[in-house]
Amino acid sequence: MGQMLNTLVLETTLGGLSLALQRADSTIFARTTSAARSSSLLHPLVADLLAEAGLKPEDINILAVTIGPGSFTGARVAVAVAEAWGLAQPATRVVGLHSLLVAAKAVTDSGKRIADRGEKGFRVLADAAGGQLYGQDMGPDGAPAGEAFCLPVAAASATSLPILAINLPLLEGAAWRLTSLAAATLLAGAADPACHAPLTALYLKPLAYKEKATV
Repeated sequence: MGQMLNTLVLETTLGGLSLALQRADSTIFARTTSAARSSSLLHPLVADLLAEAGLKPEDINILAVTIGPGSFTGARVAVAVAEAWGLAQPATRVVGLHSLLVAAKAVTDSGKRIADRGEKGFRVLADAAGGQLYGQDMGPDGAPAGEAFCLPVAAASATSLPILAINLPLLEGAAWRLTSLAAATLLAGAADPACHAPLTALYLKPLAYKEKATV
């Protein structure tokens, strides 16, 4: 059996903030808030979580952050925190996580729900604002079936697959609904290389503005 590690996961892209910390002795600590995503909220929550676990930043072996698709601001905040952490604590392994693949763990890692997925798999949907949804189809084995997408609500929800809806209370017919990702789901994603992604904010929608050129 390999050595247990102190692992911290930050989810900032799917609504509010969800944090999970698994100490090397397997004890799990978590924080969740539905308040607006911002670095002013994230940093105190991380500090509070570390204090409860009796750890310091230098004790974290793995830091994993969701990079989208989801809130572009949330993804950029998470990436900025991860990059700063990596510079301050070079011994920490920093990992990016594909938000929708991690969210799918809420279904695939729940044994009692396996039969509900049927033979075709399921679809993960999350709010993309502006009448659009981010989506990812998953096979019955939990592996991605195609690329993540961003489509209008009607097109994204027009599927025969069972739907996992994240922060979409008005979406009808969803088989499962989540308002946030549980600590066990976040930690499962961090432990699964299939969920890992480059540490760059992933945004599938065209930006609603054009950045001004700087001289």
